[in-house]
Amino acid sequence: MGNTVLELLDMADHATPAALLTVAKARESMYVHRACSTDHCRRKALAANTLIVAGRIVPDSSRRH
Repeated sequence: MGNTVLELLDMADHATPAALLTVAKARESMYVHRACSTDHCRRKALAANTLIVAGRIVPDSSRRH
C-alpha cells in the first residue's frame, strides 16, 4: 500500500467514497475495514460489491444476516 496520508485518511472514512473503487482499492478497503459490518460501513459495502461484480469474491448464499 503506497498511499499518501490524505489517501489513507480518506480510506479510513466509513462513508461512501465519492468515486467508484478499483479492484485494488476495494481490496485495500476490505482490509482496512475488516472489523466493520457491510450493514453499517458504506465503504466496505461498496468494496464488497466491487469485488463481487469483478468475480473476486463469491457471497456465501447459506449465510443469514
